[in-house]
Amino acid sequence: MLAALNYLAHLLLAEDAPASRVGNLLGDFVTGTPAALAERLPRAIVQGIVRHREIDRFTDDHPLTAHLKTFVDPSRRRFAGVVVDLVHDHFLTRHWAEHCPQPLEVFTADCNAALLEHRAILPSGLGDSLEDRIADRWLEHYGTDAGMNDVFHRVALRRPSFAPIRDAIADLQAHRPEFEAGFHEFFPELRRWVQALGPEAAREI
Repeated sequence: MLAALNYLAHLLLAEDAPASRVGNLLGDFVTGTPAALAERLPRAIVQGIVRHREIDRFTDDHPLTAHLKTFVDPSRRRFAGVVVDLVHDHFLTRHWAEHCPQPLEVFTADCNAALLEHRAILPSGLGDSLEDRIADRWLEHYGTDAGMNDVFHRVALRRPSFAPIRDAIADLQAHRPEFEAGFHEFFPELRRWVQALGPEAAREI
């Protein structure tokens, strides 16, 4: 199964603590039950992973997600959830100041520092490429069409079956108003829902 890959949204929805940010990002890189993960990862990291999965379930089950998927070309409809998630990060980047008081480059620098601090526990697919990702400003690519096109191309290269994602920039460009309106409706609701969940430390693992 292809991970959602909307890294920026998950990092912003994490608590303002390095372990939470790392855990919320690792939700796209690790598998296994929380109990199994807790055998090899710090509890605070696992709680962030649990929060990431809760957010994914809320997003996947939301009626607006189903609506936005209809704007993805039928040739890649099986990947529509991935396209919608990535497009949300596009509009989050473009409207960043409305959702975070920190400038984007300051926020992403803090997130990269948290990952470097926890590098010893990162999966090899992330830890081994971390410096290259940071140098490439991997968390800041989403704000332009050129950056999104590059993101779609990179995702498409992961497996031959993902090839249809390569041209997903066409979906964004053809339906920009619908996607942008969907983001403005959905993301504030998602943030309120996450806040209502309470602290990550209160969740069972």
